[in-house]
Amino acid sequence: MSAHRPEKVRAWRATIDAWKRSGQTVNAFCRARQLTRSNFDRWRRILATRPDESAPTPPPAFVPVRVVAEPMAEVVLRSGVVVRVPLGAAPDAVTRLVTAVGAASC
Repeated sequence: MSAHRPEKVRAWRATIDAWKRSGQTVNAFCRARQLTRSNFDRWRRILATRPDESAPTPPPAFVPVRVVAEPMAEVVLRSGVVVRVPLGAAPDAVTRLVTAVGAASC
């Protein structure tokens, strides 16, 4: 895209913003300000692809994260299969899991 004069970009950005606040249709807005619809649409397309240099850039949305490994228990079956479960797992669920894995043929 060719470079546009900053003052022209600012003026058109202000015009587009005024239209958005006006509540008018594009045709009515252009007629009231003696603008051609084609020029208005052209600048709307140009400005839609350019960041607004005057708008403040929001800070990055990073938050601190602390990764903590959950303590695990290992159950080694006679077949050599290792089942790892969190220490906080319900005992009856671990029993069902070990029974099911032990019964399955590898």
